[in-house]
Amino acid sequence: MKDNFKISDKELLDARNTIFKNYGIPELEKNGYVKSPFKTSWFGQYDSNIRGHSYELCKLTDQNQLHFINASMLKGEKRLKISLNIFELNEKLNSVDELKDCDGINFHLPPNDSTSMQLRSDDYKGPPLFYMLFLPEYKLGKINSQGSFEKEVSKLRDLVKKDMANIDSFVKRWHELHKPYITDKEGNVVKKD
Repeated sequence: MKDNFKISDKELLDARNTIFKNYGIPELEKNGYVKSPFKTSWFGQYDSNIRGHSYELCKLTDQNQLHFINASMLKGEKRLKISLNIFELNEKLNSVDELKDCDGINFHLPPNDSTSMQLRSDDYKGPPLFYMLFLPEYKLGKINSQGSFEKEVSKLRDLVKKDMANIDSFVKRWHELHKPYITDKEGNVVKKD
């Protein structure tokens, strides 16, 4: 009977979307992140092109750095992808609201995307086999019953909540791996160091 347990792709998608929306975003907001003001950014609407949901949040620091958190979940997968990228703006802004008339697509195109770090994947030290086998990831594991589904949802929810509450540790790791591109407020690279 347990072998017949099936969960739909829509239920898996909805579970991951709910986790990020209800547990990830509030923790990021406590850390100063806001819904991305760019005209081109998505914030949870179902996108038929990717068959899923995507979110973009950003934060402007006192050092005039723009931090991006992007999260996406696609239908037919069990994974939740969360990435971080950081840029240094060439002009001083007082608020992210000053970006609302800008098109932020260039922040996601080459060469800017080369410094994007996928959390719980690109930030580990050591041999990949170790973290692939033993360290947690943003994924719903093996599901063969309603109970195992609820357990996997609970594990993912706790991991997302904890990591988004401690996003500064990922920011620190990003700075160990990358140096921010200096861009204008549209995301065009103006200087490479």
